[in-house]
Amino acid sequence: MTRHLLVSFDDSELSDRALTFACSAFPEDRITVMYVIDARSDETAAAGWGNTTDQYERWVASRREFADELLHHAEAIADEHGVTLDTVVAIGRVRDAIVDYAADHDVDLVVMGFHPRSRLSAYLAGEFSDRVIRSSDLPVALVK
Repeated sequence: MTRHLLVSFDDSELSDRALTFACSAFPEDRITVMYVIDARSDETAAAGWGNTTDQYERWVASRREFADELLHHAEAIADEHGVTLDTVVAIGRVRDAIVDYAADHDVDLVVMGFHPRSRLSAYLAGEFSDRVIRSSDLPVALVK
């Protein structure tokens, strides 16, 4: 039986490790890589992108371009392991996007990078992964 894995992906080395783990450990299964454009990020507010609909749409378009480049990088990692990926870009809160996609697409396992470097990052990363874990009945693999 083929499983469906969802790998949360961003521009970090930890995401590369999480995807490498998924491709190495589950090469015969379906792997979807998701990048989430966090519409509530500080970057949006600081740049003034959210002030008008037109500005917001331009910001989303710029983030989609970034996401496309990032997902090409993910595909290159998968190619090294002989794995073909599905890719998806979502807009919203990261936790909600992961949990909603997993529920709507019969995902069996969520894979995320995790490596806190300080007490603050341990708290924040722990809080983020904890929210994903608490918001879903699915197993979550944290890769460091």
